[in-house]
Order: sequence, then structure tokens, then C-alpha cells
Amino acid sequence: MSRLVPRRLALGTAAVACAALALPAAAPAQAPSISVHALFSGGRTSNFTAGTPLGVQYNDPSGQTREQQVCWSPAPIAQPSCTPTGTGAPAKAGTQKITVQLTNGQSVSTSFQVGAAATQLGNGTSNAPPVPYTVTCSDELYANAGQKDPISLLSPGDQVAAYYKANSSTLQVYNYATNVAGFIASNCATGPAQKPRQFSDTFRLKSNQTKTYRLSLPSGFKPYSAKGSTPIGWQLYPGHQYGSGTGDSISSKPSTFAHRPLLGATVIGTSISNNKVNVRVRTTKLERPVTLSISAIGTT
Repeated sequence: MSRLVPRRLALGTAAVACAALALPAAAPAQAPSISVHALFSGGRTSNFTAGTPLGVQYNDPSGQTREQQVCWSPAPIAQPSCTPTGTGAPAKAGTQKITVQLTNGQSVSTSFQVGAAATQLGNGTSNAPPVPYTVTCSDELYANAGQKDPISLLSPGDQVAAYYKANSSTLQVYNYATNVAGFIASNCATGPAQKPRQFSDTFRLKSNQTKTYRLSLPSGFKPYSAKGSTPIGWQLYPGHQYGSGTGDSISSKPSTFAHRPLLGATVIGTSISNNKVNVRVRTTKLERPVTLSISAIGTT
């Protein structure tokens, strides 16, 4: 009997060891986290732009803490720095920091980059980011595109996120101050001033031809007029020597005036139609390589 006792003890010890090895390792506790998403624009979770309404969500897998308020640095558009909801829109491009203050006195923070505000309205079928607009006259925020069922009154100076033009006279917007979406009259809101862009193209001319050359402009193009500037024009010049030849402006009215020839090339007509700038050129035998440049400066 005395010989069996140690064996039984040994077997019991081995069984306990095997049972300990069979137990799964405890999973590490998940830390609290902050997630940020666009309220619209397809619920995007990255690549945010200034003026895009965002929702901030705090998650604690342990369930031991919850958010008390959400603070933004810099402050969101038309909202205080700290709010209980966490909803807001970045006021400018750069680094946006968001801190969630918790009920236990602690806090959790996150930071992300914000791009420049969009300047082009979406078409209503895409997830394009909104364009920050400013209300210019007293108007109702409506629940539908037919401008019926008013929700609240907007005043001049109020800021909204404009998403798309619902019809010829209505914008779909989001009120930054109240966090409410709706529709307003498009003539009561204005977007940011757009910087003019240059559109141009060049063409190497050939001898003994009469041909029309075209520069295509984007839809909605508006010529930029400033003192001493030429919004839309053409130039003829030798080879690559831009600015060394001759040129003229192009008006919206068709012209058939024949300009002075340059090295055997003559502009005999210009016009603008269907978002295209047309320059008609007649060449004889060119004395040297000649280039035609058509350019336009404006906004879209």
C-alpha cells in the first residue's frame, strides 16, 4: 500500500498539470477607442475635408466608462469647443484633435488630418463632401425639395453644408448650428469664392492648311475679368517662343476679322460655343515652325 501512494499522487499531479495546459489563454482586455465617421457622404471614416459634418463615437468594451462630453481643437463650425453629442464639422484644414471626457474623470483623444474644404457641389448621386455655404437672407429650412414643411428659420450669416442642387431653385443642406438637414432656396446662400484657373492648349501648325482649332472648357466656366487681363485669347508664335509673336482676345461674339499674318499663319476667325473656344487659322508655306496657343482663365 505504501508503494501505491506516491504513484497515485504522481498521477494526480500529472492530471492537474494537463488540465492547466488545456485551459485557453485569457484574451487581453480591449482598450477604449474613439471612431469618427462622416454623417453623410457614405459614412466615410477617413479623408475628411473641412466643413464635413462628423459623428464621434466612444466605445469601451468593458462597459465601465462612458462619455460625458466631446471636445474639439480647433472648435467645430458654429458649435462650442465641447458638446455632449460629439457632432461637429472641422472648421479648417490641418490637424483636428478630438478628446472624449469620461464620467470617471479621465479622457481619451484622437487626431486626424483634414483636407481643404470642397468647392464643387455634388450631383446628389455620389458621396461627394459638402461645400461650406453662408446664408445670405432670411429663409426657412424645409423638410423637402419642394420647399414645403418648414423646420426652422435661417438668418443671414448662418453657416450650412451644401451637398447638391436638388432642383433649379433648391439646395440640400445641413445646418451646422442645429445639426439638422433640410432644403433651402439656392438664391439665399452663397459658396466660397473660387480661385480662377487657367485652361490652355497648344497646336503645331502645318503649311498650306485652313483648319479650326478648339479648346474645350469645363461646364459652368465663367471668364475671370480683371483690369488689364485677357480672360480668353489666342497667340501665334515661332516654335516654343511663347509671347514673342502676335495675339488677341476672343469675345463671345463670332469674329471673322483676318489678323496680320505671322511667318505664313493667319487667324481668320474666332468664336465660343458649347463650352469650346474655336480659332480658325489659314497657313501658306510656313517660313519657320509656328505654334498656336489658346487659353482661358476663369472659374467653374
